[in-house]
Amino acid sequence: MSHFTNRAPDRRPYLAITLVLSALRAYPATLGSPWFGLAAVTLAGVGSKYAATVLWPLAQSGLDLKIAAPGLALVNSIGNLGGFVSPFLCGYLKDTTGSTNGGLYILSAASLLAVVAARFLRGTRTAGTPSTTPSAETQKA
Repeated sequence: MSHFTNRAPDRRPYLAITLVLSALRAYPATLGSPWFGLAAVTLAGVGSKYAATVLWPLAQSGLDLKIAAPGLALVNSIGNLGGFVSPFLCGYLKDTTGSTNGGLYILSAASLLAVVAARFLRGTRTAGTPSTTPSAETQKA
């Protein structure tokens, strides 16, 4: 995946595709047999791992160098907080409803919400966009 995204001018479409595929694979896990559900959840996990390989370079390139380290630490902290809260939420939903479907629905919804959030990420600076550093002509004036 990184082979394609490194050559792309914008990584956000690749991130959106992997997140949508992850959501579309988690939702069908609520249907059919447990073996089908296991396969669907496995494929959803693969999609979310692909999304992670696209997200980290995108987040790193979209941040100013002065705040890159704290910004990436914040992204990592929010991800770790989700990893802490989601098992409790899934357990609560299973105890309340008697089914694990609620947790899978939330997993699908979180992936789709991440697609919307990815739309607002700053992409990498391309040759056509103005730089934040002053050019030689503006320094002479």
